[in-house]
Parts: sequence; structure tokens; C-alpha cells
Amino acid sequence: MNPIPRGELARKLIHIINLVIPLSYLWIFQNQITMVGILLFFTILSIFIEMFRVRSSRVSSFFERWLNFMMRENETSGNITGATWVFVGAFLTVLLVPNPYAVLGLIFLSVGDTVAALIGIGYPLVRIGRKTLSGTLSGFVVCVLAGKAIGLPVGDLVIIFGAFVAMVVELIPSPVNDNVTIPLSAGLAMALIGSAL
Repeated sequence: MNPIPRGELARKLIHIINLVIPLSYLWIFQNQITMVGILLFFTILSIFIEMFRVRSSRVSSFFERWLNFMMRENETSGNITGATWVFVGAFLTVLLVPNPYAVLGLIFLSVGDTVAALIGIGYPLVRIGRKTLSGTLSGFVVCVLAGKAIGLPVGDLVIIFGAFVAMVVELIPSPVNDNVTIPLSAGLAMALIGSAL
């Protein structure tokens, strides 16, 4: 097993914590408009923090001292961080994807992307660009298991199809951050096939 960098472990821990978004939508804020409003608030807040991170020396110093170890090179040079993209992706997914597919798409982002990255780094079997087949397959299996475990009224075929789309999107390079493309693509794909079955 290859060692997993501390920064990557920290990023993926935050990714798992992001499960609070779909689980809140499932169990607490079940009204779509309410959840869209909450996510819009956090998206705007995150964008303001991003602006201050670049323009304010005090905020920049805080990031450098406490968070730089887990940030990617493009993020430390001023690009939007993955955390902000998570809120953008969650906002768009809840806004555009009907439930329960939105919840599943967001769960697939949290668990699938996390497992794919950690297994891909730790056990890099069959490289595909910057990703690995071992990571992608592991992410797919975990997405299917999580989709089944959450107990939503969604058929197995729909869950499997959504998990497949999520991990293909995670695997293929894209100019759009995968914190947006994974839940949105998987959620829309499941909504499409779910309505057809």
C-alpha cells in the first residue's frame, strides 16, 4: 500500500462530513425550496470567503497557517477551493434534480469520490490518466452499497446506473470541478432512468 498524504486524508474526511448536506435534505429540511435557500446562503458565504482569502492578508494568513496543507496547488495560487465547489454542486443538484435522486447523487459524491481517491492512491492498479481503475471500481461499489443502505424508494437498477455515471464522471477529466459534475450528472441520470422504468 502506498502512503496517503495527510492533506489528502484531511480533504477526504471533509468530503465524508459533507454527507450532512444530503442527510439534512433527507431527514431535516425536506422542503426543496428551504434546502435550496440554505445552500444558496452557504454558497454565497463561501464565495465571499474565497474573495477575502485572495484580497485580505489576515484571511490569507489564516488559510496559510491552518489549511494550506490540504489545499491543491491551484487552490493555493488563488483558484476556488473544493469546499466552495461542494456547495455550488449541492445547490445546483438540489435545485435541478428531483428527490430522492438529488440525495443519492450527493451521497455518491461524498462516499464514492472519497473511496475512489483513497483506494486509487493507496492501491493504484491500472492507471487511467491521473486516476486508477482500482479507485473507480471501489468508488462504484461503495456508491451502490450506500445507495442501498440509505433505504430510499429507488430500484436497484437505478442505483447501479447512478453509481456508474458518478464514477465515470469522476474518472474522466473535465474543466468543471467534479464536486459539481458528480452529483448533478448522477442525479439527473437516475431521474431520467427512474422516470423511464
